[in-house]
Amino acid sequence: MSTQRAKELIKDNLSIPTLPAVVERISRMIEDPEMGTAEIGAAVGEDAPLAAKVLRIANSSYYGLRERCVSTEQASGVLGVRVLKNVVTQAAIIQKFAHLSEHPGFDIDEIWRHASLAGAACQIIARRCRGKIGLTPEEFQVCGLLHDIGKVVMLDSLGDKYLDVYGESSSTGEPLHAVELRELGFNHTDVGAIIATHWSLPQEVASAIQFHHGPREAVQNDPIVALVANANLVCHRVADDAMEAAEATLDAGTMEFLGIDPRMVPEIVAEIRAFHDQPAL
Repeated sequence: MSTQRAKELIKDNLSIPTLPAVVERISRMIEDPEMGTAEIGAAVGEDAPLAAKVLRIANSSYYGLRERCVSTEQASGVLGVRVLKNVVTQAAIIQKFAHLSEHPGFDIDEIWRHASLAGAACQIIARRCRGKIGLTPEEFQVCGLLHDIGKVVMLDSLGDKYLDVYGESSSTGEPLHAVELRELGFNHTDVGAIIATHWSLPQEVASAIQFHHGPREAVQNDPIVALVANANLVCHRVADDAMEAAEATLDAGTMEFLGIDPRMVPEIVAEIRAFHDQPAL
């Protein structure tokens, strides 16, 4: 987790958001054995703008549904409630920070595209793991969806101050997390890990967010961190159309650590590329 100094700076400078109420409600309903899939889907449908976003995500080619879902009740039954929860989480967070689209110099839509791709990549890789990796593919999807949430919260709280940091990274090519740490005393991985803890997500999710940029020891010693960190790198390289580099990211040692046949790497990267090439959500 973050150093104590980083935690203090974050507490003094940032407003840590609460988990969107609809996600909390859906989580409680999923854990209630008396609740059925139709009731859970109906609860999502009570928020019309959110429901529309949920259906757009659910009907994307990534989920490969045989027929188009026209209601959140149908989506709940077809996708399953735990997958639906991830879709709702993604939609609710996008909705919560929609106001940030007004900031020049910060492409919030690109942040969401990368988050969606990383979530898919984490799930794609996790489904092929045969070793003990600690989380389900759906939980890995959450890690990917939220791994950069700290950037969004930092912009929301710091405004132009964060835009200056973001711009310096863009102009110099220095990694953003390094510029953040030098200029602010903490970075988006620190913030993301605190958000995950604040939202009562599993500690493993917080750790994956915290260490997806390293240090190397964390990536090499924890399969959860290794999967998320490597999925993130693959996504960036796929987005840059550097397909050979994307495949090289998933080297034999990494695949052995995760329990994946290295011969599956081209298939994994091709599936991630296919998701990348879909129309934006």
